[in-house]
Amino acid sequence: MSDFQKFKDAVKLMAMLQLTLEQMDTLKGTSIYSQKLKQKMNNLERDIEKVIKEPMSMLDHTDELMMNDIQNKIEMILGLSLEEIAQLRMVIKENRNA
Repeated sequence: MSDFQKFKDAVKLMAMLQLTLEQMDTLKGTSIYSQKLKQKMNNLERDIEKVIKEPMSMLDHTDELMMNDIQNKIEMILGLSLEEIAQLRMVIKENRNA
C-alpha cells in the first residue's frame, strides 16, 4: 500500500470517527440512551477523541481547506435520511460501473 493510500485511508477513518461522535450526540437525552449505553458511549467518545485529536490537529494545521471540506461532507452525511443514504449508495455504484 502506498503512503498516499495510507494517508487517504487515515483521513477517511478520522472522518468516520468524527461522524460517529456527532451521530452519538443525537441520541443523548433519548430513551435509547440508557445509563449503561450512556456509559459505554461516553467511554467510546473519549477513546475516539484521544485517537483522532493529534492527527486531526496536525491535518488541520497542514491543510485547513481540506479539513473544512471534510467537515462539510460530514455535516452533509449527518443530514441525510436513511432513504437518501440508500439512494446515494445506488448512485455511487452506478457511477463506478460507468
